[in-house]
Amino acid sequence: MTKKFAFVAVLIACTVTMISLASAQDSTKRTRPDESMRIAPIAHITVGAAYERKGDYAQAEKEFEKCLQLAPDFSEALNYLGYMWAEHGWHLSKARDLIEKALKLEPKNAAYLDSLGWVLFKSDQAKEALEYLLKAVELSEEPDATLYEHLGDIYAALNQPDKARDAWQKSLTVEPNEQVKKKMDELKRR
Repeated sequence: MTKKFAFVAVLIACTVTMISLASAQDSTKRTRPDESMRIAPIAHITVGAAYERKGDYAQAEKEFEKCLQLAPDFSEALNYLGYMWAEHGWHLSKARDLIEKALKLEPKNAAYLDSLGWVLFKSDQAKEALEYLLKAVELSEEPDATLYEHLGDIYAALNQPDKARDAWQKSLTVEPNEQVKKKMDELKRR
């Protein structure tokens, strides 16, 4: 399935969901209002995720913010928006606030721990980030290439090349990735 087709399929599914919600709100016989309010944030995060994967970050941000207006404690949306901002180096203080809020709601969520570590790393706080990445790796139910890549990046920033190499190698074992291979090659040249 091509990326464009997958994106269109997700948007169609989300559109159908949102149309159904709008119809349901017109007829309380079909759906209770509280049910509509639970479904709408899911529709917004789904559309936001589709835009984010397509690279349309402005639209993704709008959808995530709509989601959070409807459900301010939706931990997945808090983390998704915060991580997206952190990944691009945008709004790092606000990104950290969102991710910390998600972590308060789900303190043992490995993805949220990774996100907090990543926003700290992007904020030039690699030493503080290390604690969160190590905990994320520990709590992850299965090996995760991104967790190991982030851990390697942090070790590299802390001038611990052997640990960086080990973490990146684990990342590559889970999922081959040219970007991680380049990092390892650059480390060898130092």
